Parts: sequence; structure tokens; C-alpha cells
Amino acid sequence: MINKILQYKLEHIPHEPGCYLWRDKYDQVIYVGKATDLYKRTHQYFLKNRDLKTSKLVEQIFDLDYVVVNNENESLILENNLIKKYQPKYNILLKNGNNYPYIGITKELHPRLIYTHDTTHKCLRYYGPFAAGKSAGYNLFKLLEQIFKLRKCYKLKKDKCLYYDIGQCLGPCINEIHGESYKEIIKQIDEFFSGKYQKLITSLRQKELDAAKIHQFEDALRYKELIEAINTVSEQQNINLLNKHDIDVIGYYVEDNYITIVIFTFNKGKLITKKQQINEINNNDVNEVLASYLNQFYFDNQIKPKKCYVGVNSQQLKTLSELLKINFINPHQGQFKEIMLKAYSNAKDFYHSNYHQHLKLVQTKIDGFNQLKSLLNIDNLSLIHMFDTAFLFNEHKVGGMISIEYGEFNKNLYRRFNIKSKGNNDLDYTHEVILRQYKHILDHNEELPNLIIADGGINQVNAIKAALKELKLVQIIPTIGLIKNNKHQTERILLDDGRDIPLVKNSPLYFFLAKAQDEVHRFAISFHRNKYQKSLFHSRLDEINGVGKSSINLLLNHYENLNKIKNASVDELSQLVGIKIATIIKKELK
Repeated sequence: MINKILQYKLEHIPHEPGCYLWRDKYDQVIYVGKATDLYKRTHQYFLKNRDLKTSKLVEQIFDLDYVVVNNENESLILENNLIKKYQPKYNILLKNGNNYPYIGITKELHPRLIYTHDTTHKCLRYYGPFAAGKSAGYNLFKLLEQIFKLRKCYKLKKDKCLYYDIGQCLGPCINEIHGESYKEIIKQIDEFFSGKYQKLITSLRQKELDAAKIHQFEDALRYKELIEAINTVSEQQNINLLNKHDIDVIGYYVEDNYITIVIFTFNKGKLITKKQQINEINNNDVNEVLASYLNQFYFDNQIKPKKCYVGVNSQQLKTLSELLKINFINPHQGQFKEIMLKAYSNAKDFYHSNYHQHLKLVQTKIDGFNQLKSLLNIDNLSLIHMFDTAFLFNEHKVGGMISIEYGEFNKNLYRRFNIKSKGNNDLDYTHEVILRQYKHILDHNEELPNLIIADGGINQVNAIKAALKELKLVQIIPTIGLIKNNKHQTERILLDDGRDIPLVKNSPLYFFLAKAQDEVHRFAISFHRNKYQKSLFHSRLDEINGVGKSSINLLLNHYENLNKIKNASVDELSQLVGIKIATIIKKELK
């Protein structure tokens, strides 16, 4: 049922282009869309012939915001920004963002190879992007470092460095290499990324033989391993273009209200990476969904292909082409058509090999949720809260609460707690977290859960009930506990009335509760780890002379832990704290 405020907004929304934002009763943005006619598009959601997914979205719509713009270009830009800002759960979202890594050659007198997610460095050229979250790009970078031995030091030293002594640098610091040699190395790296491996392999094989002749067997083995690594790369990159094109080829597959998108990226005619993702269509037009995904994918990329081959001729892609300065081409014959069909085939295979398993897991989760409702005899189990605490020697004490809404994790409703209690055990901390959470809910007239799950047995349940009793909620919110055996495996459920019953292992209910336990534990532990790392972060950086509090805070806001700083280049650090402090930090953290 549409409330009066929403009804009024729907009646008065204009027939103009723009973006609309659906919000739920918690004022969370759950979907962002764009439209050439805001009035018509928003009213379509409330028609009777909608699919299950859209019906689920509509059930949660409580409010509406919208922004009127001048044209479709502006709506594309705005939609992209709003999706990034709010990360709505019903939108297609780029998994892990779009921060793909590249390998670059710096534009310096003595160039370096760098592995970076930031394409604003002053580089002679970039190679990539490589698939995010995979090790292939980084392994390739380390391989190139071993083969070509370009300098690794950010600042050229006045004397030879350790890398030179161990044979991993050509020695520009002592004038062992000059400009023409660099040009030849860069040419070889270009050839490598163009797939011309044979010349390099021949050279390395000769070095292997020469080393073996003079009994330098360790060197010979190293050359042999490099050759094997190059052959592995060659086998992985087995699609070649006839010309040295830098292009993307896009394929997609649609089935059961899902779209699978595959993007092949070619650098100098060589396939260097494949990116693939499955998303729900939510009853939207396929062309609109594809355009929205590609807009997010390319919008912030500093390095875009000039041409993308995709089997679509749509107004959305024409508009996107003007915005992104990318020529989207629908090939009808030839090599690009063949590769595009291969991308389509990859998308279909990826869907069938991955999503059927995913759907099975989804169904198991639904069955487990229904079994929990049946076991507890609760028809309306719209909101579940589950709690966990984490601490180390009673330091860095934190609590975490996850929310399960209609059987789904809702991260917008997760809560973290810095525990203030002077108590010295888990039960004291649980008591504090429960008091704070539900006092806040009562004070702000927010929705109470239908169930609380304790990640523990009778003691944890009693601690929760004691806190609820203080707030006069113990008769209103039932609490259950999950009892573990001596192997720390959950095997019984402690019911609200004090009875405990065995949990059938590998049943849907077991799966549902185990997933919830894993999630609340992950959430609490990650918060605790972050807090602990920040304390180490502060104490270690405080020890470095010349690094002040403002610099530490800048680094703290940007990097999660000390290891991230250690692995960052001086270039990257200097963007935050300046070159002088960045150099000091890198030197001290070696």
C-alpha cells in the first residue's frame, strides 16, 4: 500500500528527464534509476504485471527522491555518481569497484616498472588492465622485473644498491646502463605484450646454456624458470588479433531475469584479461542494464579503449559513446565478430557453470529461513538481529550486530560498537551492547526485531535477556542461542523457553544459521582487527621523527593498515603527505 507522502510525490513528479531514488522505511536508498520521462518510469513500477524481483523491490518502497536534468548525458553521469554513493542493493553494482591494476613504465631518465591501480602516474605507457582480485597481473609484473631488471629504487642512489649486488638491477646509479639500452628494453617489453615471446625465449635459453657451461647452475635454473613462466603466460593469452589493437570486446547472455556480462581486454592485439559478472535485470530493458553497467565500468577509468565491439545498436550506447568518447561498434563479420561470439559463449558458459550452483544455495537459504520460522512458530520474521563481540586481552573491545531482513543480510542495518564497559569478559560486553542498541531503538522509535540470535549458549542468552529485562523488552523479543560442541561446531539450538534441540547437520536450517554465524563473526572480527591495526598504525608512525599527527590522520583515513603503507610507492604516499614525508616513511618502514 502506497503511503500518502509517496502518493503525493508520484502525482507531482514531472514528465522530464532525470534520476529517481527509491528509499525504504529506514530511509536507505535501495534503487537508483534514470529516465527520459520520470513520471512514466516511476509509475511503471506499480503496474500489476511485474516480476517477483520487482515486486520485492516495490514492497520495500517507502519514499521517493528525484533529480531533474537537462538531457540523457547528464542523467547518465548523475546515475553513475548516485549508484557509487549509495550502493543500492537492487542496482547492478560493479563487484569490487572498477579499480583494476596496470603495469606501467615510468617516464623518467632511468625508467622503472610499476604495478599500480592509479593511472595518473607520469608513465611512458601502461599495459592492462588486469583482472581485479587475481594474482596474474602481479605475477606478470614480478616476472618482467626479473627479466628486464629495470631500477626499483624510487630515488636514484649515489652508490650501488642491494638489487644491483644480487643481480636484480642494471645499475643506473653507477652508470652501468644508458639511454639507448633503455629504449631497447622498452621495445622488448612492448614486444612481450604484443605476444612476441620467441625472441625473448631464445635469448634466455642461450643465457641458460652459457650459465650451465661454466657451471653456474643456479643462474641456469633461474633462466629455465623464467622461460617456463613466459610459456605459461603465452598459453594463457591464446587469442590474438590480426593487428595491434587496444580494444575491448563485450559479450552478454540473458536468462531467467539475469544478465551475464563478459569483457575481453586486448592490449596491442593480445588478450590480457577477461572480466565477467552476473547481475539481476530487475525487469529493466536489457539495453538499459548493459549501458548502466558499461557506464560504471568505464566512467572513471583514465585509460579507456577507443573502440568497444558489442552486438548492440541502441540509443543508450550512442549516448554513452558521446559521453565516454568510446566508439561502440556492432561487428557483422570478420575477426571482431568471431571474438565477440566467443565473448557471448563465455558469458553463457559462465552463467551455467556458476549461477545454477548459486541458485541452489539461494534456495537452501530460503528453505533454512522457513524452517527457522516453523521451528519458532513465528509467522512474521521480518527482522533478526545477531550479536558477537571481539577483544584481545580485554583491549580493543568491540561488538558487532548484523541484521537479517526477510532472510537476507541487510548491511545498511549492521551496527558496530566500541565497548566502554570496565568489565573483563564477553558477558559484560554483550550486556552493554544490547543495552545500547535497544535503548537507541526505543529512544528513536525505530523498529524492534522479531528475534535475537546469540552466538553462544545459556550464558550469552542470559546476558542478553538481563539487558532486555532492564528495558522491559524481555517478553517482547524472543532470544535463542547457538550451542557449540567441544570442537567449536554448532550442534544445538537453545530456544527462548530454555529447551535445547539438536541441529541436523547439513540441513537448510544448519546452513542458514551457520552463514549467519560466519557473517556476524566476520563483521565483529574485521572491526576488531581494524581497530587493533589502527592502534599499531598510530604507535609505529608516532615513532618516526618528522611525521606529525595531521600526516598520520591522512594516512589512517586512506590506508587500512601498516602493510598497505609498506606496499605503497613513494609516489602514492606523496599524493597525501608530500614527497619529503613520504620518503621518510618508506625509509623507516623498510
